[in-house]
Amino acid sequence: MRPLTNEEIQKELNSFPRLSLNHAAKVRIGASLNRADSPLRKRIIFFPAALSFAVLAFLFIGLSAFVVSSITGNGLFFGLGSAPGEKFSIDPMDKFTIERISDDIVEFYVNGRKAGGIEVMTEKEMHKNIAKQNRFEDTARPGFQYPVRFTLDHQKTDEAMQIRHYFFLSEKSKLRYHVYFYYNKIDHSDAEKIARTFRINE
Repeated sequence: MRPLTNEEIQKELNSFPRLSLNHAAKVRIGASLNRADSPLRKRIIFFPAALSFAVLAFLFIGLSAFVVSSITGNGLFFGLGSAPGEKFSIDPMDKFTIERISDDIVEFYVNGRKAGGIEVMTEKEMHKNIAKQNRFEDTARPGFQYPVRFTLDHQKTDEAMQIRHYFFLSEKSKLRYHVYFYYNKIDHSDAEKIARTFRINE
């Protein structure tokens, strides 16, 4: 069998029927392809936008919490009564709010009235404080994170009838951390539980 010439091949190809799409058919096919592609395209656009929004929201909330905690000392970080980097922390257990007076002093408030506080002091200052108390009790208490001297002070003042004093000793700096509670604002049971959450951040 002899091979076909180019002219014969071209003639054979031209003899095949040719199909073409009219304009309406082309429009229908194009619309169908766009519909199939649209959900995927929307998802591709949506996910990066949602992720960016979530990251920005997280950063904004975290920064706001840090600023508020730094200003008020109200314990917005993990329930503790101090922001990261402070000398000490305590969990108020929703019994009071905390107001920072200085780096070494915070005060507790219940309904706008002072209910106790924390102050950093030397050993000598602790002894001066204890000397002014009307002590019902003066003991070393076991079961705390740090060595602690506890006193129960009876006072006849407008602020408090009894004050629970916890003088925690930092074995690193040898400073005393004086944590105290007014009984008429925070009862003995709550004060004891809260005192056990006290931590020194030296």
